[in-house]
Amino acid sequence: MTDLRSTLERYVNMRQGLGYKFRRQAQRLADFVSFMEKRKAVTITTKLALKWATMPPDRNAAWVLRLTAVRGFACHVASLNPKTEVPPTGILPPLKRAPSSSGSSRYRASVTTSGKCTSCPARRSRPYLPCPTGRHGSEGAITPCCCSQPA
Repeated sequence: MTDLRSTLERYVNMRQGLGYKFRRQAQRLADFVSFMEKRKAVTITTKLALKWATMPPDRNAAWVLRLTAVRGFACHVASLNPKTEVPPTGILPPLKRAPSSSGSSRYRASVTTSGKCTSCPARRSRPYLPCPTGRHGSEGAITPCCCSQPA
């Protein structure tokens, strides 16, 4: 067992001991350590981490997740081995999220047209959120708002 593998076991045990499930990340990191062992590398470098994270060339969505897992582990290892490089954030393109489903936009539309006041400056951009002052009644009953102008 390499020093990096035993460090990984301690790191996973620590994370799980803190209450994190950490199963998927542990598997990713075990794959990364195997990758490092095949190359006989003992120090994590940004170059190796990036090479491993981008190995499946057609799975861009997984790249960020893989590199994020290595980044956390590298931070831990850096406290033990000062030669360790922690891959910086932003070196891979960000994950592109799918556009919101029509269900969520329908929900927002039903909430915003349900008779609730949208005159609060804090609610103009996000009218589906409750009034920050709590001056609106429940169930759509409207009481004077924090920003209502007297008639």
